[in-house]
Amino acid sequence: MTTLDERHGEGARDGEEVRGRNVFGLVGAVVPAAVPLDRPSAALPWLTGSKAANLARAARAGLPVLPGFVIPPRGGGDTVALRRAWHELSEGGSRPLVVRSSSPQEDTEESSLAGQFASVLDVRDWPDFRTAVQTVLDSARRSDGSTAPMAVLVQPMLPARVGGVLFGADPVEGRADRMLVSAVRGGPDSLVSGEQGGANYWLSRRGRILRTERPDTDGPPPQTHPADTNGRPPSRFRLADTEPLVVRSDVSETDAPLTRSAPPETDSPPTRSAPQGTDSPPTHPTPQFTDSPLTRSELFRLARLARRARRVFGGPQDIEFGFDEDGRLWLFQSRPITAMAPRPARRARLLGPGPVAETLPGQLLPLEEDLWVAPMSRGLATALDIGGTAPRRLLRTVPVVTTVDGRAAADLRLLGTATPRHRWLALLNPAPGARRLGAAWRMGRLTAALPGLATDLIADVDRRLTEIPSPATLSGHDLAAELRWTRRVLVSLHAQETLAGALLSEPPRSRTAAGTALTALAEARAQGVPDDRVVAADPVVLALTAPSLRGPERLPRPVVPSQEDAATGRWETAPPPAQVAADPIRVTTLTHERSTATTPDRPSPRTTAALTLALPLTERSVPRSPNAASASATAAALQPREALRPREALRLRIRWVQELQVRLVRETARRMGRGMERVGLLSWRELIVVLEGGPLPGDLHARVPQPQSPPLPDTFRLAEGGVVVAERDRGRGDGVRGVSGGRAAGTVWDGTGTPPSGAVLVVRTLDPALAPLLPGLTALVAQTGSPLSHLAVLAREFGLPAVVGATDAVRRFPPGSRLTVDGTTGDVELGEAP
Repeated sequence: MTTLDERHGEGARDGEEVRGRNVFGLVGAVVPAAVPLDRPSAALPWLTGSKAANLARAARAGLPVLPGFVIPPRGGGDTVALRRAWHELSEGGSRPLVVRSSSPQEDTEESSLAGQFASVLDVRDWPDFRTAVQTVLDSARRSDGSTAPMAVLVQPMLPARVGGVLFGADPVEGRADRMLVSAVRGGPDSLVSGEQGGANYWLSRRGRILRTERPDTDGPPPQTHPADTNGRPPSRFRLADTEPLVVRSDVSETDAPLTRSAPPETDSPPTRSAPQGTDSPPTHPTPQFTDSPLTRSELFRLARLARRARRVFGGPQDIEFGFDEDGRLWLFQSRPITAMAPRPARRARLLGPGPVAETLPGQLLPLEEDLWVAPMSRGLATALDIGGTAPRRLLRTVPVVTTVDGRAAADLRLLGTATPRHRWLALLNPAPGARRLGAAWRMGRLTAALPGLATDLIADVDRRLTEIPSPATLSGHDLAAELRWTRRVLVSLHAQETLAGALLSEPPRSRTAAGTALTALAEARAQGVPDDRVVAADPVVLALTAPSLRGPERLPRPVVPSQEDAATGRWETAPPPAQVAADPIRVTTLTHERSTATTPDRPSPRTTAALTLALPLTERSVPRSPNAASASATAAALQPREALRPREALRLRIRWVQELQVRLVRETARRMGRGMERVGLLSWRELIVVLEGGPLPGDLHARVPQPQSPPLPDTFRLAEGGVVVAERDRGRGDGVRGVSGGRAAGTVWDGTGTPPSGAVLVVRTLDPALAPLLPGLTALVAQTGSPLSHLAVLAREFGLPAVVGATDAVRRFPPGSRLTVDGTTGDVELGEAP
């Protein structure tokens, strides 16, 4: 492995005259039995290993490093010289030693290989020393059969009063302006091996204490503690080398004083307050708990050590340290921090899937992003501009909705769902008030006109859907024209749906599209209609599904109740039809006329998919069908129903237009002779070019879908390279709120398998596909969601306590645990209700 010193000439940084590997003057010279750490050649990683080389560099820079020597790879042949080095360091065996691994492959910027090689503590006599050296050399054999080059580092064993690990940067949050310290009483070996949890300290670059945590002695740490790159809290960090330790039992309590190779850190910091930016520590109290292993003065000295090591090595270091009984600070190990968490830019946008995951919950193909995310973003931007809730300049340059790894996410600050970081400063900012004041007049007029505008838009959409012929009969240019219309009308539908939700009040138990669809689905299944024909019988059922180019609609599966719920009749697939009012704008027909020669992958030219929408709500509005039996069945099914509110009616039209887009693209794929998955890899512009007679992209055959990505965090920002960095919980005020009143206790259920009695459903987001589960639930908890979402409104219909914004609820509340939910206050607690 090439190190920085090797690229620029070994020892060049430290003033060595030697170059290359001819360290001792002659090519092929005999490798010495032992290289003292104070020799210039000890700083060569290929000779002494990275661990020893780092310590040699630190010692030469004046850092407090214990003396010692290194047995190079293939060294130690001169037994007389090796024994002489051992005798001098151990003072004839009276001082215990530590024998450690030092491979060129460990403690590098690319990999630490922590815990991969052995170390032996408390080595006293010569035979034990030879055995310890062989133990370290034997650990170089890797599990894959290879053998790493291995040097052996030998130093005195320090009886530390306090030891631990110091990170010169915060690898958890990716902050170079903070330091992390974890300390225990005694040496750092019990901490780095995970045997003991340490007290944790977060420091500024100048040593100011930002935060402290008690040692973890009573079980797992609180969930509010940050986690390292592997998800462990700081007290469980593998902050440094977790080498397997071979410890002798006869440890001496009276070790002789140590001979120092560099002056230890013994100076005390000033006791008076100093201005910010100096090396003097602040005067605020020391750690927040009485049994702190480190004092404020010692933390200040550690911060200064971290800054000095950063200057020596050119970057923040992962340092093992120890304070001896006399209060002297020693550096045991220094290596680069290998895993710094990505950190978003200072003004990175706060994003989250909650407001849009209800509509687009899955991972999207590129064409799906262009068909559905782009119109949604433009529609929301239009609504926010009309309402004066965001600067117009910002709305024109920043998309309200975007995609991250193929998943939809919204700008939470633009939508107003995120609280300002500095609330008092936000109150003093006159710009938002001025915008709202300027929009007040038009918003007042719009509130009165919006129901009529929504009715007109719904009528226009219904008429256009009725007039569209079968996609199979359309030319390529006509298909392109219809797709352009769908994108334009989706912008208007999204804008009006957002305004209706913000401006128009709705009764708490008003009917929803999801409730209507749930009733229609239950009726169809009760009549034995196969699921693949339910949408054709009643397209309102589409409200329960998300749009997708990948395949047919996946309707919610029937839920199997527990024996207790079945016996008591508590679990119903849907409310009784007599008690549920349905959609006023009844979809009368959605026909799929196929010839007998039709196959799944090649529909006949006679295939039609016309959405025939009847207004107003009477049998007389049903269009006459050439098939009398079909017309009679349609008329019999059409009954006057309670009207949907404008927002719900607009939502339903959004879903219908999206389904029309799916069918138009499906016809395009059939003509191209490509599968839907392959066509979904086209962009919007490429699709239009193909429909208008242009060629397919030359690289279409080589394109592959994005790999499956995990669900997005509830709130996050993007770091360099599009890396998702989740926002950390800063306490209450994070958006937790009740969306459906009531209080209940039950057993947590994740929605899979047989529900328990009194099930409390805990999910990531309020997916409309969960609607069939609601009647049998005791309560509902979601990590994200809106009080105006389908499922929240439906929960109010059923009188079901529901809470949204419960951060990390899926992990915090595992299935089978008891949970108390207050849908009024938004409180979610483990255990029974008091």
